[in-house]
Amino acid sequence: MGKHDALFEPMTLKNVELKNRIAMAPMNVCFTGPNHVVSKQQTAYYAARAMGGTGLIVIEAVGGTDHETVKTYEAHNNLMLVYPYQAADHSELVETIHTHGAKVICQIAPGAGRQGSSEYSGIQPVAPSPIPWAPQEEMMPRGVKLEDMAQMMGLLGGSSTLVPETPRELRKDEIAVLAEDMGKSARLARIAGYDGVELHAPHGYLLHEFLSPRSNKRDDEYGGSLENRARFMCECISHMRQALGDEYLLTVRISADEHQEDGFHVEDTIEFAKLAIQAGADGIHLSDGSYESMRYFLPDTDGQVVDESGIIKAGIKEGMGKDYPVICPSVHDPDLAAETVAAGKADIISQGRALIADPEWPNKVREGRVKDIVRCARCNKGCIQRFVLGLPSRCVVNPEMGQEQYIEKYNTRPLLPLKQRVWKIPKEIQ
Repeated sequence: MGKHDALFEPMTLKNVELKNRIAMAPMNVCFTGPNHVVSKQQTAYYAARAMGGTGLIVIEAVGGTDHETVKTYEAHNNLMLVYPYQAADHSELVETIHTHGAKVICQIAPGAGRQGSSEYSGIQPVAPSPIPWAPQEEMMPRGVKLEDMAQMMGLLGGSSTLVPETPRELRKDEIAVLAEDMGKSARLARIAGYDGVELHAPHGYLLHEFLSPRSNKRDDEYGGSLENRARFMCECISHMRQALGDEYLLTVRISADEHQEDGFHVEDTIEFAKLAIQAGADGIHLSDGSYESMRYFLPDTDGQVVDESGIIKAGIKEGMGKDYPVICPSVHDPDLAAETVAAGKADIISQGRALIADPEWPNKVREGRVKDIVRCARCNKGCIQRFVLGLPSRCVVNPEMGQEQYIEKYNTRPLLPLKQRVWKIPKEIQ
């Protein structure tokens, strides 16, 4: 066997057949068009990664509700999937990705929580409790300093999700609406042809805030015990599962560890994962940290989440009595990625910045051209710092990043024979 063969073993995720164990992690790189629609650049950007050999693409967090607090994240112009007419653009994106040989999951989010901003809309961010998040210099990732952020905020007139403000407590009736909206958005994702749906719950955003004892000080059924703190997430999952049916793929993304003394940790994440599976999830996609511990959310070290992933995967199996798929993020080195899968610490490796730097990473590994890989510098200059400003991402080592729409091979779609049909309709109406 070759050194990297484990990465190229096909697998079935629920009932979705994947050609390899390499996924693209969801990242908002500010390519969305006006009014939250899929842009030509966005489509070409994903096409490049599908053509590069990625087996599974998880698109950036899509807003799944029209609750007023959506406007607290306007600076970053996420895609939306709330109204039926929005499914059409998503359908075109799905067909493009399928044409180039990858499967695609739609990640759906209920909101930014306290990491939103009132600057543009005048709408106060919401959270489980009225506690602002706290930036910490020692927790900033490589290339990103609080001083730099402060200067950026000055350019923006103070408007950014990176300027903490005190949120208001989310009411129980609003929690119910947001959970129901996750189901409605999931149904639209299925109609649009996505191969699966993922619930967004990491990185210090709204659902993460409910999970964390650091940010959730509620004294009702959504706070206190671990089970209560997971209740909102599980209600979202239940609504999504009800909307999707039993046979459709549904995953959840959760931070493996909050990396704050009074936050949640790996042993808690095992319990969150078990509750998510009991509520209807088919697998767990890990990330790490939050805005308060950003150097874990944007790892400086390769394979930073690998050991946590192995512990969580084993804990789920022990608690549930069977194995469930776990996706581990940010393993840029092909040797370590293959070792992680071969050792059973994860079923799939998801790449974020590595695929920004080199969309051909999977093809190069498969073809034995590892030395040709353009390595991510983990500098966060072209991607993260521009994201903070609400600008389209670029890359210091990949001049094509953000320019894919101008490169012919990425913005054309071959017409495939009908037997290779890349579009779908729900089986209920076939």
